[in-house]
Amino acid sequence: MFKPNNRPKSFYDPVYDENIPENHIVRHLQNAIDWGRIKRYLKKHYYDKGRDAYNPLMMFKLIVLQFLADLSDRELEEAVRDRISWRWFVGLDPLENPPDHTAYCRFRDRIGAETMKDIFDDIVKQARAKGLVLDKLSVIDATDIKAKVDTFKMHKKSKDMGSNDPTAGSPDPDARYGYKSDDEPFFGYKSHGAVDAKSRIITKLEASPGHEADTEFFDAVHDEKAEGVTADKGYDSQHNYDVIEESQQRAAIIPRRLKGRERGHIKKRYPDSADQQYYRRAKRKRPWIEPKWSEMKNKHGMASSRYWGLMKNRLQVFITGIVVNLKRMATLESGIPMWKMAEG
Repeated sequence: MFKPNNRPKSFYDPVYDENIPENHIVRHLQNAIDWGRIKRYLKKHYYDKGRDAYNPLMMFKLIVLQFLADLSDRELEEAVRDRISWRWFVGLDPLENPPDHTAYCRFRDRIGAETMKDIFDDIVKQARAKGLVLDKLSVIDATDIKAKVDTFKMHKKSKDMGSNDPTAGSPDPDARYGYKSDDEPFFGYKSHGAVDAKSRIITKLEASPGHEADTEFFDAVHDEKAEGVTADKGYDSQHNYDVIEESQQRAAIIPRRLKGRERGHIKKRYPDSADQQYYRRAKRKRPWIEPKWSEMKNKHGMASSRYWGLMKNRLQVFITGIVVNLKRMATLESGIPMWKMAEG
């Protein structure tokens, strides 16, 4: 069913031991989770008949490395040929040829966004089982992802088509215009997420076209296991407070100001003094999600879409979330900051 990708370990162990230091990032990633659990999600996409396929867990680990280093498919192929540490991590022996770049695209298409979401959720479960996610406070937010589209050419093509819709000429059928702020538009998608405030592990993720309101995805990223929930004023709706109350959680959503008034909006939303104190403490932790978005966008390529279409952008968001969670779990378990771990 699968092509063999592991020779007897004992033969190559001395090579790996000599060339891969104990504090190398791949050793910590290998110890971060039970990878055998991940294989169960992947195997359901393969069949016993037909030509042997590459081992799905090996392919998944290669995709993890690709997003870890923010590489293209061709760059990934070359990197695996060059780095013995990566070969050890994915299970390729030093003499074995890695998959060519076209195999990675086929693998991602085969696995799809829903299975990648299941894997993301399983890794969060493993983090909880290890006591890494403390579930004291969940921080909900969203960030923009620019589409893989030249908007100048898109507008020109739309005009040439005689359309009043500036997005009519877009090669990406699902990307839409949204706003970072009232006067700062973007064309693309949004990533919605929830982060455990203490551990900085992402517990929920979803993606949407850029025009979707953040609050519409509150249910999708609401973490029922947390004791409290905080979010910015974009999530200040009665529905969201009802969801939090039904989950027996404490709310710390930043309320909108009352029309024509500078004060009074906090007391109106949180009339109890104990709730006001909790709100003020939780509010100070709300910005803690921003460094996580920054990490995903600036270090792992989520600032812009790799692909066209909502489903593939969901795939990108979930893989990126998996990578940053694996990094965080490795740091929390080893006690070694990521920047001190060896790479290459």
